[in-house]
Amino acid sequence: MSDDLIEIIAALFVLAGALLTLCSAIGLVRFRDTLSRMHPAAKPQVLGLVLVLIGAGIRVFPDIDLGMLVLTAIVAVCAAPVIANRVGNLAYRESVEDGTITHEAPVLEKYTGPRLDGRGPL
Repeated sequence: MSDDLIEIIAALFVLAGALLTLCSAIGLVRFRDTLSRMHPAAKPQVLGLVLVLIGAGIRVFPDIDLGMLVLTAIVAVCAAPVIANRVGNLAYRESVEDGTITHEAPVLEKYTGPRLDGRGPL
């Protein structure tokens, strides 16, 4: 393949990754609460990063830096879902304790039995 075609393919990957990252940033600004912001913070952001890294990998292919790009992509793909899960659990717990999420209370009362001291549901 010619060098110009390789440069164009690499630029297209970087552009697609940059557009996904931009969409992720717009989603972070537009959504109201943390639970809604988890999706654009994790999925399109990681996919955008992977696309940018693929474009950079195509650009520097015979070089030794390709291993660092692959390692960066693997760490990002493995760490982002775990971080989003932990942030979501923390945000959910805090919103339940604050009382901002109240639609869960009837469901919890329905499936929990009475307390041992007889004061009502758990």
